[in-house]
Amino acid sequence: MTSEDHLLFEVDDGVGIVTLNRPERLNAISWELGRDLVELFRKVRHRDEVRVLVLTGAGRAFSSGGDAEWISGGSEDRGLPGLSDLPLERYQRKTPAGPLGEFTRMIVEVDKPVIAALSGPVMGAGLAFALACDRRIADTTTRWCAAMVRLGFAPDCGITYFLPRVTRLSTALMMVETGRTLKAEEAHREGLIDELVEEGQALPKALEYAKVLADGPSVAIDLARRFIHKSLTSTLDEMIDYEAVAATMSAHTADAREGTSAFLEKRKAKFKGY
Repeated sequence: MTSEDHLLFEVDDGVGIVTLNRPERLNAISWELGRDLVELFRKVRHRDEVRVLVLTGAGRAFSSGGDAEWISGGSEDRGLPGLSDLPLERYQRKTPAGPLGEFTRMIVEVDKPVIAALSGPVMGAGLAFALACDRRIADTTTRWCAAMVRLGFAPDCGITYFLPRVTRLSTALMMVETGRTLKAEEAHREGLIDELVEEGQALPKALEYAKVLADGPSVAIDLARRFIHKSLTSTLDEMIDYEAVAATMSAHTADAREGTSAFLEKRKAKFKGY
């Protein structure tokens, strides 16, 4: 296991477990934590032994959203456009949300399945991160909220992209317009939660699901995931062509040969991930 205090990472049998580790602040996302999450995902993308990622939070929360001290403009170290007089680096002037917004993008671009294991608050930036994951497994303690509007902010970090794709349009509009908190059962009914489990069981269930993917043909799985995301902004004709390319790429893997042989021999395939 490696630790940067506010972020933990360990690998267990092909599954990388990423833990937001600011339990005393309900895993609020600071600029530094966002930056380290982005850097971690950039590195993990090229680690072939990590086939699947599970994203979770320490303590009694997934994440309460952006760090309140920073987003209020009260931080002495990091400015926020329009709310503090601290000088801003060039990167932040171009991208005010900085690494918090960039991490949402990295959840997709890591090019591996990312499973969210959720408990407690799933709010603000934390909501955006959960929505960007491939699958959301949550326990009965979760509370879901696009909290930005409560503070007078418009939603950010990709919430307006993912929310209407994961739930109904009217539900997405209600959440970003009112900031109303949805309890676990309602979030499940609205499609925000894929699997609702008993308190304390989200991480074990997410690891169980992740292990199934880690034991699968990773190249084919990663390509399939990539093109599902691609389909959100593509036409049918484009996707048929993209899929043909993906099928050709995956056909050159050892797993494709093993899968075909296992099917013909009527046995369970033993995939190696390449």
